[in-house]
Amino acid sequence: MPELALHFSVVFALATPRLGVKRALLLSFIALLPDLDVLMHVHRSMSHSILILVFAYTPVLLAVYRFKPKGFRLALLSLLALLSHPVMDCFQTYTPIFYPLFDRSVWLSVDGGVQISPSGLKPFASAGVKDTPTVFKQFTTMDAPVFTGEGFPISLLLVAVPLAVEFKACSSKSVRRSVELPLDDPAESLSVPEPTVAKDMVTVVIPTLNEEEAIGKVLDELRAEGYRNILVVDGYSSDGTVDVAKQKGVDVVLQHGAGKAGAIRTALEHVKTPYMVVMDGDYTYDPKDIERMLVHAAKYDEIIGVRANSKNIGWLHRLGNKVINFVFNLLLGASLSDVCSGMYLVRTEALRGVELRSRGFSVEVEIAAHMCSSGRVTEVPISYRRRVGRRKLKSLRDGFSILSTVFWLARSYNPVFLFAVLASLMAVPGVVLTLWQLYLRYVYGAEAWSMGVAWLGLFLLVVGMQGFTVATIALLLKRMEKRIVQSLKGSGGS
Repeated sequence: MPELALHFSVVFALATPRLGVKRALLLSFIALLPDLDVLMHVHRSMSHSILILVFAYTPVLLAVYRFKPKGFRLALLSLLALLSHPVMDCFQTYTPIFYPLFDRSVWLSVDGGVQISPSGLKPFASAGVKDTPTVFKQFTTMDAPVFTGEGFPISLLLVAVPLAVEFKACSSKSVRRSVELPLDDPAESLSVPEPTVAKDMVTVVIPTLNEEEAIGKVLDELRAEGYRNILVVDGYSSDGTVDVAKQKGVDVVLQHGAGKAGAIRTALEHVKTPYMVVMDGDYTYDPKDIERMLVHAAKYDEIIGVRANSKNIGWLHRLGNKVINFVFNLLLGASLSDVCSGMYLVRTEALRGVELRSRGFSVEVEIAAHMCSSGRVTEVPISYRRRVGRRKLKSLRDGFSILSTVFWLARSYNPVFLFAVLASLMAVPGVVLTLWQLYLRYVYGAEAWSMGVAWLGLFLLVVGMQGFTVATIALLLKRMEKRIVQSLKGSGGS
Protein backbone atom coordinates (compact mmCIF):
# COMPACT_ATOMS: atom_id res chain seq x y z
CA MET A 1 0.00 0.00 0.00
CA PRO A 2 1.40 3.47 -0.83
CA GLU A 3 2.02 5.15 2.50
CA LEU A 4 0.51 8.52 3.38
CA ALA A 5 3.81 10.27 2.77
CA LEU A 6 3.90 9.10 -0.84
CA HIS A 7 0.30 10.10 -1.51
CA PHE A 8 1.22 13.56 -0.23
CA SER A 9 4.63 13.98 -1.85
CA VAL A 10 3.72 12.79 -5.36
CA VAL A 11 0.93 15.36 -5.67
CA PHE A 12 3.16 18.04 -4.11
CA ALA A 13 5.98 17.37 -6.59
CA LEU A 14 3.63 17.53 -9.59
CA ALA A 15 1.73 20.65 -8.45
CA THR A 16 4.45 22.92 -7.06
CA PRO A 17 6.17 23.90 -10.34
CA ARG A 18 2.89 25.12 -11.85
CA LEU A 19 0.84 26.29 -8.85
CA GLY A 20 3.32 27.32 -6.17
CA VAL A 21 3.90 25.93 -2.69
CA LYS A 22 0.67 27.11 -1.01
CA ARG A 23 -1.71 25.63 -3.57
CA ALA A 24 0.42 22.50 -3.89
CA LEU A 25 0.10 21.97 -0.13
CA LEU A 26 -3.66 22.31 -0.41
CA LEU A 27 -3.85 19.72 -3.21
CA SER A 28 -1.53 17.37 -1.31
CA PHE A 29 -3.74 17.39 1.77
CA ILE A 30 -6.82 16.86 -0.41
CA ALA A 31 -5.12 13.77 -1.86
CA LEU A 32 -5.11 12.24 1.64
CA LEU A 33 -8.88 12.61 2.20
CA PRO A 34 -9.93 9.13 0.96
CA ASP A 35 -8.04 7.58 3.88
CA LEU A 36 -10.42 9.28 6.32
CA ASP A 37 -12.55 6.14 6.00
CA VAL A 38 -10.33 4.69 8.72
CA LEU A 39 -12.33 6.82 11.16
CA MET A 40 -15.21 4.43 10.44
CA HIS A 41 -12.86 1.45 11.04
CA VAL A 42 -12.95 0.48 7.37
CA HIS A 43 -10.07 0.96 4.95
CA ARG A 44 -10.31 1.17 1.18
CA SER A 45 -14.05 1.55 1.33
CA MET A 46 -16.33 3.50 -0.99
CA SER A 47 -14.09 6.55 -0.53
CA HIS A 48 -11.57 4.80 -2.81
CA SER A 49 -13.99 4.59 -5.74
CA ILE A 50 -13.32 7.13 -8.48
CA LEU A 51 -17.00 6.98 -9.46
CA ILE A 52 -18.21 7.94 -5.98
CA LEU A 53 -15.53 10.60 -5.60
CA VAL A 54 -16.50 12.24 -8.90
CA PHE A 55 -20.19 12.05 -8.01
CA ALA A 56 -19.63 13.57 -4.55
CA TYR A 57 -17.33 16.30 -5.85
CA THR A 58 -19.51 17.39 -8.79
CA PRO A 59 -21.66 19.79 -6.67
CA VAL A 60 -18.45 21.50 -5.55
CA LEU A 61 -17.35 21.98 -9.16
CA LEU A 62 -20.75 23.36 -10.14
CA ALA A 63 -20.82 25.75 -7.16
CA VAL A 64 -17.33 27.06 -7.91
CA TYR A 65 -18.14 27.44 -11.62
CA ARG A 66 -21.32 29.37 -10.75
CA PHE A 67 -20.13 31.61 -7.93
CA LYS A 68 -16.35 31.88 -8.40
CA PRO A 69 -15.33 30.99 -11.96
CA LYS A 70 -11.73 32.07 -11.40
CA GLY A 71 -11.30 29.23 -8.92
CA PHE A 72 -12.69 26.53 -11.24
CA ARG A 73 -9.24 25.47 -12.46
CA LEU A 74 -8.04 24.93 -8.89
CA ALA A 75 -11.24 23.07 -8.05
CA LEU A 76 -10.72 20.77 -11.03
CA LEU A 77 -7.11 20.13 -9.99
CA SER A 78 -8.37 19.33 -6.48
CA LEU A 79 -10.58 16.61 -7.97
CA LEU A 80 -7.59 15.15 -9.84
CA ALA A 81 -5.57 15.17 -6.60
CA LEU A 82 -8.42 13.37 -4.89
CA LEU A 83 -8.58 10.74 -7.63
CA SER A 84 -4.81 10.20 -7.49
CA HIS A 85 -5.21 8.39 -4.17
CA PRO A 86 -7.27 5.35 -5.35
CA VAL A 87 -5.32 5.26 -8.62
CA MET A 88 -2.01 4.94 -6.74
CA ASP A 89 -3.50 2.33 -4.41
CA CYS A 90 -4.52 0.27 -7.47
CA PHE A 91 -0.85 -0.34 -8.27
CA GLN A 92 -0.16 -1.79 -4.82
CA THR A 93 -3.21 -3.73 -3.68
CA TYR A 94 -6.85 -4.52 -4.37
CA THR A 95 -8.88 -1.28 -4.56
CA PRO A 96 -12.64 -0.87 -5.26
CA ILE A 97 -11.91 1.78 -7.85
CA PHE A 98 -15.12 1.23 -9.89
CA TYR A 99 -17.53 0.48 -7.02
CA PRO A 100 -20.57 0.20 -7.19
CA LEU A 101 -20.65 -0.13 -10.99
CA PHE A 102 -18.14 -3.00 -10.78
CA ASP A 103 -18.43 -4.95 -7.54
CA ARG A 104 -14.86 -6.23 -7.64
CA SER A 105 -11.66 -4.65 -6.36
CA VAL A 106 -8.86 -4.24 -8.90
CA TRP A 107 -5.09 -4.62 -8.58
CA LEU A 108 -2.89 -3.46 -11.46
CA SER A 109 0.19 -5.60 -11.04
CA VAL A 110 3.15 -4.01 -12.83
CA ASP A 111 6.73 -5.20 -12.46
CA GLY A 112 9.94 -4.66 -14.38
CA GLY A 113 13.64 -3.97 -14.24
CA VAL A 114 17.05 -4.67 -15.72
CA GLN A 115 19.35 -7.48 -14.51
CA ILE A 116 23.09 -7.76 -15.03
CA SER A 117 24.15 -11.27 -15.97
CA PRO A 118 27.21 -12.89 -17.54
CA SER A 119 25.46 -12.67 -20.89
CA GLY A 120 24.79 -8.91 -20.54
CA LEU A 121 21.91 -6.70 -19.52
CA LYS A 122 18.54 -8.44 -19.40
CA PRO A 123 15.49 -6.20 -19.13
CA PHE A 124 12.24 -7.76 -17.98
CA ALA A 125 8.70 -6.45 -17.60
CA SER A 126 5.33 -7.86 -16.65
CA ALA A 127 1.86 -6.42 -16.23
CA GLY A 128 -1.50 -7.82 -15.35
CA VAL A 129 -4.88 -7.06 -13.84
CA LYS A 130 -6.11 -8.98 -10.82
CA ASP A 131 -9.51 -8.70 -9.22
CA THR A 132 -11.32 -9.99 -6.20
CA PRO A 133 -14.86 -9.56 -4.82
CA THR A 134 -15.26 -6.26 -2.98
CA VAL A 135 -15.91 -6.80 0.72
CA PHE A 136 -15.82 -3.96 3.23
CA LYS A 137 -14.63 -5.37 6.55
CA GLN A 138 -14.30 -3.42 9.77
CA PHE A 139 -11.01 -3.62 11.66
CA THR A 140 -10.47 -3.28 15.39
CA THR A 141 -6.84 -2.10 15.40
CA MET A 142 -5.33 0.38 12.98
CA ASP A 143 -2.03 -0.85 11.54
CA ALA A 144 -0.80 1.13 8.55
CA PRO A 145 2.47 2.99 7.87
CA VAL A 146 2.67 6.76 7.57
CA PHE A 147 5.98 6.18 5.83
CA THR A 148 8.39 3.25 5.42
CA GLY A 149 12.14 2.99 5.21
CA GLU A 150 11.97 2.49 1.46
CA GLY A 151 9.42 5.18 0.76
CA PHE A 152 10.73 7.92 3.07
CA PRO A 153 13.79 8.91 0.94
CA ILE A 154 11.56 9.08 -2.14
CA SER A 155 8.98 11.23 -0.35
CA LEU A 156 11.71 13.48 1.02
CA LEU A 157 13.18 14.06 -2.44
CA LEU A 158 9.74 14.67 -3.96
CA VAL A 159 9.10 17.41 -1.40
CA ALA A 160 12.60 18.87 -1.06
CA VAL A 161 13.43 19.33 -4.75
CA PRO A 162 10.32 21.42 -5.66
CA LEU A 163 10.79 23.48 -2.49
CA ALA A 164 14.40 24.23 -3.39
CA VAL A 165 13.47 25.18 -6.97
CA GLU A 166 10.60 27.37 -5.76
CA PHE A 167 12.79 29.10 -3.19
CA LYS A 168 15.42 29.86 -5.82
CA ALA A 169 12.76 31.21 -8.20
CA CYS A 170 11.27 33.43 -5.48
CA SER A 171 14.70 34.79 -4.62
CA SER A 172 15.35 35.65 -8.27
CA LYS A 173 11.97 37.37 -8.59
CA SER A 174 12.54 39.46 -5.47
CA VAL A 175 15.95 40.57 -6.76
CA ARG A 176 14.50 41.57 -10.14
CA ARG A 177 11.61 43.34 -8.45
CA SER A 178 13.94 45.35 -6.23
CA VAL A 179 15.89 46.47 -9.31
CA GLU A 180 12.94 47.20 -11.59
CA LEU A 181 10.45 48.54 -9.02
CA PRO A 182 12.18 50.58 -6.33
CA LEU A 183 8.83 51.86 -5.02
CA ASP A 184 7.77 50.59 -1.61
CA ASP A 185 4.18 50.03 -2.73
CA PRO A 186 3.10 48.83 -6.17
CA ALA A 187 0.11 51.15 -5.92
CA GLU A 188 2.47 54.15 -5.96
CA SER A 189 3.42 53.44 -9.57
CA LEU A 190 -0.14 54.04 -10.76
CA SER A 191 -0.87 57.36 -12.43
CA VAL A 192 -3.84 59.32 -11.06
CA PRO A 193 -6.19 61.26 -13.37
CA GLU A 194 -7.41 64.71 -12.52
CA PRO A 195 -9.81 64.73 -9.53
CA THR A 196 -13.48 65.51 -10.18
CA VAL A 197 -13.86 66.96 -6.67
CA ALA A 198 -11.64 69.80 -5.43
CA LYS A 199 -9.64 69.34 -2.24
CA ASP A 200 -11.42 72.31 -0.62
CA MET A 201 -14.68 70.34 -0.84
CA VAL A 202 -13.28 67.66 1.45
CA THR A 203 -12.75 67.59 5.20
CA VAL A 204 -10.18 65.08 6.43
CA VAL A 205 -11.41 63.61 9.73
CA ILE A 206 -8.81 61.93 11.95
CA PRO A 207 -10.08 60.08 15.06
CA THR A 208 -7.24 59.90 17.60
CA LEU A 209 -6.46 58.29 20.93
CA ASN A 210 -2.89 58.58 22.22
CA GLU A 211 -1.26 59.18 18.82
CA GLU A 212 1.34 61.73 19.97
CA GLU A 213 4.16 60.04 18.05
CA ALA A 214 2.36 59.90 14.69
CA ILE A 215 -0.23 62.68 14.48
CA GLY A 216 2.29 65.44 13.72
CA LYS A 217 3.71 63.52 10.75
CA VAL A 218 0.24 62.80 9.39
CA LEU A 219 -0.83 66.45 9.62
CA ASP A 220 2.37 67.64 7.96
CA GLU A 221 1.77 65.26 5.04
CA LEU A 222 -1.84 66.42 4.68
CA ARG A 223 -0.74 70.05 4.58
CA ALA A 224 1.92 69.21 2.00
CA GLU A 225 -0.74 67.61 -0.22
CA GLY A 226 -2.86 70.76 -0.12
CA TYR A 227 -5.64 69.78 2.30
CA ARG A 228 -6.80 72.70 4.45
CA ASN A 229 -9.99 71.31 6.00
CA ILE A 230 -8.63 68.98 8.67
CA LEU A 231 -10.53 67.95 11.79
CA VAL A 232 -8.94 65.94 14.60
CA VAL A 233 -11.52 64.23 16.82
CA ASP A 234 -9.78 63.15 20.00
CA GLY A 235 -11.05 60.46 22.34
CA TYR A 236 -9.53 62.06 25.46
CA SER A 237 -5.90 61.13 24.89
CA SER A 238 -3.70 60.94 27.97
CA ASP A 239 -0.55 61.95 26.07
CA GLY A 240 0.25 65.07 24.04
CA THR A 241 -1.86 64.25 20.97
CA VAL A 242 -4.15 67.27 21.35
CA ASP A 243 -1.25 69.66 21.97
CA VAL A 244 0.64 68.46 18.89
CA ALA A 245 -2.49 68.77 16.71
CA LYS A 246 -3.21 72.32 17.96
CA GLN A 247 0.39 73.33 17.30
CA LYS A 248 -0.10 72.27 13.68
CA GLY A 249 -3.00 74.72 13.38
CA VAL A 250 -5.86 72.26 12.72
CA ASP A 251 -9.29 72.10 14.30
CA VAL A 252 -9.44 69.80 17.33
CA VAL A 253 -12.64 68.67 19.06
CA LEU A 254 -13.24 66.20 21.87
CA GLN A 255 -15.60 63.43 20.93
CA HIS A 256 -18.75 62.32 22.70
CA GLY A 257 -19.89 58.74 22.72
CA ALA A 258 -17.75 55.63 22.88
CA GLY A 259 -15.18 54.34 20.44
CA LYS A 260 -14.56 55.25 16.85
CA ALA A 261 -18.29 55.42 16.09
CA GLY A 262 -18.56 58.22 18.67
CA ALA A 263 -15.73 60.06 16.92
CA ILE A 264 -17.52 59.83 13.56
CA ARG A 265 -20.81 61.06 15.07
CA THR A 266 -18.96 63.98 16.65
CA ALA A 267 -17.22 64.82 13.36
CA LEU A 268 -20.54 65.00 11.49
CA GLU A 269 -21.61 67.83 13.80
CA HIS A 270 -18.64 69.95 12.63
CA VAL A 271 -18.04 68.99 8.99
CA LYS A 272 -19.37 71.64 6.56
CA THR A 273 -17.99 70.28 3.27
CA PRO A 274 -19.91 67.99 0.86
CA TYR A 275 -17.36 65.19 1.34
CA MET A 276 -15.27 63.86 4.19
CA VAL A 277 -12.34 61.48 4.31
CA VAL A 278 -11.85 59.38 7.42
CA MET A 279 -8.32 58.17 8.07
CA ASP A 280 -6.43 56.86 11.10
CA GLY A 281 -3.86 59.06 12.78
CA ASP A 282 -1.24 56.36 13.30
CA TYR A 283 0.71 57.05 10.06
CA THR A 284 -0.41 53.79 8.38
CA TYR A 285 -2.31 55.60 5.60
CA ASP A 286 -0.68 57.92 3.06
CA PRO A 287 -2.50 61.24 2.34
CA LYS A 288 -1.28 61.04 -1.26
CA ASP A 289 -3.83 58.29 -1.85
CA ILE A 290 -6.80 60.57 -1.09
CA GLU A 291 -6.48 62.02 -4.59
CA ARG A 292 -7.40 58.64 -6.06
CA MET A 293 -10.67 58.80 -4.19
CA LEU A 294 -11.39 62.33 -5.35
CA VAL A 295 -11.24 61.15 -8.97
CA HIS A 296 -14.43 59.10 -8.46
CA ALA A 297 -16.05 61.01 -5.56
CA ALA A 298 -18.77 62.68 -7.66
CA LYS A 299 -20.30 59.33 -8.68
CA TYR A 300 -20.28 57.37 -5.40
CA ASP A 301 -21.53 57.66 -1.83
CA GLU A 302 -18.50 55.86 -0.42
CA ILE A 303 -15.05 55.04 -1.77
CA ILE A 304 -13.07 52.54 0.29
CA GLY A 305 -9.29 52.45 0.18
CA VAL A 306 -8.20 48.85 -0.32
CA ARG A 307 -4.82 48.15 1.25
CA ALA A 308 -2.90 46.91 -1.78
CA ASN A 309 0.22 45.79 0.10
CA SER A 310 -0.33 43.58 3.12
CA LYS A 311 3.26 43.16 4.29
CA ASN A 312 2.68 45.60 7.17
CA ILE A 313 -0.47 43.76 8.29
CA GLY A 314 0.05 40.83 10.66
CA TRP A 315 -0.91 37.39 9.38
CA LEU A 316 -3.66 37.05 12.01
CA HIS A 317 -5.16 40.38 10.94
CA ARG A 318 -4.99 39.34 7.28
CA LEU A 319 -6.79 36.10 8.06
CA GLY A 320 -9.41 37.92 10.13
CA ASN A 321 -9.96 40.47 7.36
CA LYS A 322 -10.54 37.70 4.82
CA VAL A 323 -13.10 36.01 7.08
CA ILE A 324 -14.90 39.29 7.78
CA ASN A 325 -14.94 40.26 4.08
CA PHE A 326 -16.27 36.84 3.09
CA VAL A 327 -19.08 36.87 5.68
CA PHE A 328 -19.93 40.51 4.89
CA ASN A 329 -20.18 39.87 1.15
CA LEU A 330 -22.15 36.66 1.68
CA LEU A 331 -24.74 38.07 4.07
CA LEU A 332 -25.13 41.51 2.50
CA GLY A 333 -24.82 40.56 -1.16
CA ALA A 334 -21.80 42.80 -1.70
CA SER A 335 -18.44 42.30 -3.42
CA LEU A 336 -16.02 44.41 -1.38
CA SER A 337 -12.39 43.59 -0.71
CA ASP A 338 -11.52 45.51 2.48
CA VAL A 339 -14.53 46.57 4.57
CA CYS A 340 -12.25 47.05 7.62
CA SER A 341 -10.06 49.65 5.90
CA GLY A 342 -9.45 52.69 8.08
CA MET A 343 -9.31 55.12 5.15
CA TYR A 344 -12.42 55.92 3.10
CA LEU A 345 -14.24 58.86 1.51
CA VAL A 346 -17.98 59.38 2.06
CA ARG A 347 -20.53 61.87 0.92
CA THR A 348 -21.32 63.85 4.07
CA GLU A 349 -25.10 63.95 3.65
CA ALA A 350 -25.23 60.22 2.93
CA LEU A 351 -23.30 59.51 6.13
CA ARG A 352 -25.59 61.78 8.16
CA GLY A 353 -28.41 59.44 7.18
CA VAL A 354 -26.71 56.53 8.97
CA GLU A 355 -27.72 55.87 12.56
CA LEU A 356 -24.36 54.66 13.84
CA ARG A 357 -24.97 52.19 16.64
CA SER A 358 -21.77 50.14 16.59
CA ARG A 359 -18.80 50.62 18.86
CA GLY A 360 -15.05 50.37 18.46
CA PHE A 361 -13.59 49.36 15.12
CA SER A 362 -16.91 48.06 13.76
CA VAL A 363 -17.99 51.48 12.51
CA GLU A 364 -16.33 51.00 9.10
CA VAL A 365 -18.32 47.82 8.57
CA GLU A 366 -21.58 49.52 9.59
CA ILE A 367 -20.99 52.44 7.21
CA ALA A 368 -20.14 50.07 4.36
CA ALA A 369 -23.28 48.01 5.04
CA HIS A 370 -25.52 51.07 4.90
CA MET A 371 -23.89 52.44 1.75
CA CYS A 372 -24.11 49.05 0.01
CA SER A 373 -27.78 48.81 0.92
CA SER A 374 -28.93 52.26 -0.18
CA GLY A 375 -26.09 53.89 -2.10
CA ARG A 376 -23.16 53.36 -4.42
CA VAL A 377 -19.82 52.03 -3.20
CA THR A 378 -16.53 51.47 -5.00
CA GLU A 379 -12.89 50.83 -4.08
CA VAL A 380 -9.45 52.16 -5.01
CA PRO A 381 -6.02 50.72 -4.11
CA ILE A 382 -4.02 52.53 -1.43
CA SER A 383 -0.75 51.91 0.36
CA TYR A 384 -0.44 50.75 3.96
CA ARG A 385 2.60 51.66 6.03
CA ARG A 386 3.99 50.43 9.34
CA ARG A 387 2.23 52.24 12.14
CA VAL A 388 3.97 54.64 14.52
CA GLY A 389 3.20 54.16 18.19
CA ARG A 390 1.35 51.49 20.15
CA ARG A 391 -1.23 49.34 18.41
CA LYS A 392 -4.75 49.48 19.87
CA LEU A 393 -6.54 46.84 17.81
CA LYS A 394 -6.78 43.48 19.62
CA SER A 395 -6.83 40.77 17.00
CA LEU A 396 -9.20 38.22 18.52
CA ARG A 397 -11.40 40.48 20.65
CA ASP A 398 -11.99 43.14 18.02
CA GLY A 399 -12.14 40.56 15.23
CA PHE A 400 -15.01 38.69 16.89
CA SER A 401 -16.67 42.02 17.70
CA ILE A 402 -16.57 43.08 14.05
CA LEU A 403 -17.80 39.67 12.91
CA SER A 404 -20.76 39.83 15.33
CA THR A 405 -21.50 43.32 14.00
CA VAL A 406 -21.66 41.90 10.47
CA PHE A 407 -24.34 39.40 11.58
CA TRP A 408 -26.23 42.16 13.37
CA LEU A 409 -26.08 44.35 10.26
CA ALA A 410 -27.27 41.47 8.09
CA ARG A 411 -30.25 41.06 10.41
CA SER A 412 -31.02 44.77 9.99
CA TYR A 413 -30.40 45.17 6.25
CA ASN A 414 -31.13 41.69 4.85
CA PRO A 415 -32.91 39.61 7.55
CA VAL A 416 -34.63 37.13 5.23
CA PHE A 417 -31.35 36.20 3.58
CA LEU A 418 -29.56 35.85 6.95
CA PHE A 419 -32.11 33.48 8.48
CA ALA A 420 -32.44 31.54 5.23
CA VAL A 421 -28.67 31.04 5.15
CA LEU A 422 -28.72 29.81 8.75
CA ALA A 423 -31.52 27.41 7.84
CA SER A 424 -29.62 26.17 4.79
CA LEU A 425 -26.70 25.18 7.04
CA MET A 426 -28.94 22.43 8.41
CA ALA A 427 -28.35 20.64 5.12
CA VAL A 428 -24.77 19.87 6.17
CA PRO A 429 -25.59 17.57 9.12
CA GLY A 430 -28.55 16.33 7.08
CA VAL A 431 -26.29 15.11 4.26
CA VAL A 432 -23.81 13.59 6.73
CA LEU A 433 -26.48 11.68 8.67
CA THR A 434 -28.29 10.52 5.54
CA LEU A 435 -25.17 9.25 3.77
CA TRP A 436 -23.92 7.61 6.98
CA GLN A 437 -27.17 5.68 7.43
CA LEU A 438 -27.26 4.67 3.77
CA TYR A 439 -23.66 3.51 4.10
CA LEU A 440 -24.53 1.35 7.12
CA ARG A 441 -27.67 0.03 5.42
CA TYR A 442 -26.10 -1.09 2.16
CA VAL A 443 -22.68 -2.17 3.44
CA TYR A 444 -23.53 -3.92 6.72
CA GLY A 445 -27.20 -4.76 6.27
CA ALA A 446 -30.59 -3.61 7.54
CA GLU A 447 -29.78 -4.37 11.18
CA ALA A 448 -26.89 -1.87 11.23
CA TRP A 449 -28.83 1.32 10.48
CA SER A 450 -31.34 3.39 12.44
CA MET A 451 -34.61 4.44 10.85
CA GLY A 452 -34.96 7.35 13.29
CA VAL A 453 -31.53 8.80 12.53
CA ALA A 454 -32.16 8.38 8.80
CA TRP A 455 -35.43 10.31 9.05
CA LEU A 456 -33.70 13.04 11.10
CA GLY A 457 -31.02 13.41 8.44
CA LEU A 458 -33.64 13.55 5.68
CA PHE A 459 -35.62 16.19 7.61
CA LEU A 460 -32.54 18.38 8.11
CA LEU A 461 -31.64 17.97 4.44
CA VAL A 462 -35.10 19.09 3.26
CA VAL A 463 -35.09 22.11 5.62
CA GLY A 464 -31.61 23.06 4.44
CA MET A 465 -32.60 22.85 0.77
CA GLN A 466 -35.64 25.04 1.43
CA GLY A 467 -33.44 27.54 3.28
CA PHE A 468 -31.04 27.62 0.36
CA THR A 469 -33.92 28.28 -2.04
CA VAL A 470 -35.29 31.12 0.09
CA ALA A 471 -31.78 32.59 0.48
CA THR A 472 -31.30 32.61 -3.29
CA ILE A 473 -34.65 34.34 -3.85
CA ALA A 474 -33.90 36.89 -1.09
CA LEU A 475 -30.51 37.67 -2.64
CA LEU A 476 -32.05 38.18 -6.08
CA LEU A 477 -34.75 40.45 -4.64
CA LYS A 478 -32.15 42.47 -2.72
CA ARG A 479 -30.07 43.01 -5.83
CA MET A 480 -33.20 43.98 -7.76
CA GLU A 481 -34.12 46.47 -5.02
CA LYS A 482 -30.63 47.97 -5.13
CA ARG A 483 -30.77 48.42 -8.91
CA ILE A 484 -34.18 50.09 -8.64
CA VAL A 485 -32.98 52.48 -5.92
CA GLN A 486 -29.89 53.41 -7.92
CA SER A 487 -31.99 53.89 -11.04
CA LEU A 488 -34.39 56.20 -9.18
CA LYS A 489 -31.48 58.17 -7.75
CA GLY A 490 -29.97 58.52 -11.19
CA SER A 491 -33.23 59.73 -12.76
CA GLY A 492 -33.79 62.13 -9.87
CA GLY A 493 -30.33 63.58 -10.28
CA SER A 494 -30.82 64.13 -13.98
